[in-house]
Amino acid sequence: MDVVTGIAVGGVTLVVVVVVLLAAGFAVLFRRRQARFSTSRTSPPLSSTPRGDTSIGALGRTAGSLLVGLDDAIRDGDAEVGYASAQFGPDRAQPYADAVAAARAKLTEAFRLKQLLDDATADSAQHQRQWTQQIIALCEQAAATLKSQDESFSALRAVEANASGTLTEIRVRIASTAARLDAATAALASLASTYVPSAYAPMVHHPRDAEKLLAEATTAVDAAAPTISQGGVNDVSEVLRQAGLAVQQASQLLDAVDRVGHDLVAAEQALTAMRGKTTADLVEAKTQRDAAPDADTGAAIIAAIAGVERALAHRPAGPSDPMAELDHLGDAVNALDLALASARNQTERLSHARAAYAGTLVSVTSQIATARDYIGQHGAGVDARTRLAEAERQLTIAQAEVDPVEALDAVRRAVTLARDSDALARYDSMGSR
Repeated sequence: MDVVTGIAVGGVTLVVVVVVLLAAGFAVLFRRRQARFSTSRTSPPLSSTPRGDTSIGALGRTAGSLLVGLDDAIRDGDAEVGYASAQFGPDRAQPYADAVAAARAKLTEAFRLKQLLDDATADSAQHQRQWTQQIIALCEQAAATLKSQDESFSALRAVEANASGTLTEIRVRIASTAARLDAATAALASLASTYVPSAYAPMVHHPRDAEKLLAEATTAVDAAAPTISQGGVNDVSEVLRQAGLAVQQASQLLDAVDRVGHDLVAAEQALTAMRGKTTADLVEAKTQRDAAPDADTGAAIIAAIAGVERALAHRPAGPSDPMAELDHLGDAVNALDLALASARNQTERLSHARAAYAGTLVSVTSQIATARDYIGQHGAGVDARTRLAEAERQLTIAQAEVDPVEALDAVRRAVTLARDSDALARYDSMGSR
């Protein structure tokens, strides 16, 4: 072999080695996120409980594992839909969006059944077994739907020839998302001058976390760019996908910062309206107190009036948490409603329910979003996810209900469930540390 040939061979070898090392580096950089996708998105962990064990306890453990895995898979699927839409266009991404929606419908029904198993009503052994088996079947069907679309998109990406265009699109998204970082940081600083830290605490690290995700995506695309012409699209398609997902997640974190500001303003407005309506309700309550048919009814109304008056008197002079105040006043009003239920005529009940519903809707929407974000970032056990799914279902029922009283009852159930979900998720997170 002459010297020139030796140099040429050595050069080619060097290029191959560099490409291999870059690919290995990408795998290391994203292995945690990829692992989550490969384990939760393709199919929930079906092997967590031996198939031969058909006891209710074993079936329950399998159902719980499947619910957690499918819930994570659908969350990741939402991010995948966003990235697929940006990469291939909305029309080509629609089958995946439809698959995620179908899987979510099955998950919602599975969580409804899990809530029935968890509620205070005792269930027969037959019902426990039947509902648990239905949960398992629903999760497996949904997982199969997601897996089918996942494989379809993997094949599509494998033959995708526009790696250069995808790279450019991701760089544009990185830049546009990074341009939002300063505004998000400034928004949190502005919130700090008006609200107590607990009002926006779940979002305080979102700009930092988003910046970290964007840095990961930038590192990946910078490293992938030189290999596109040298190694071909198959060497970088997965890296570009993961970079796109990182940008999508960063954008969602910044969206949450925007949302909390809007939620707090909406809570202030709802609180003002509820204060006015509740002050007027106290006049009626005091009339009913004086006309109470028996001592017990009168005592219940007196106690409820006192609770409402305390809630109305609680007005912080400095920074506040309007969401917490709205919840506090809402709980007091709920107690007053119960005390006055038999004394109110139908017109009064409907009028009051409409006013109370508006304030409670603001609260539950924010609480559900906060719990959903926390579970999405930190994970949670099946109980927390079940309560969240049921809270979302009750909110859907409330929004579709034409009877204001029934709608108010449903939205209040959603509030309780959302609180329970958030508390359970945070407890799970502490236990896993």
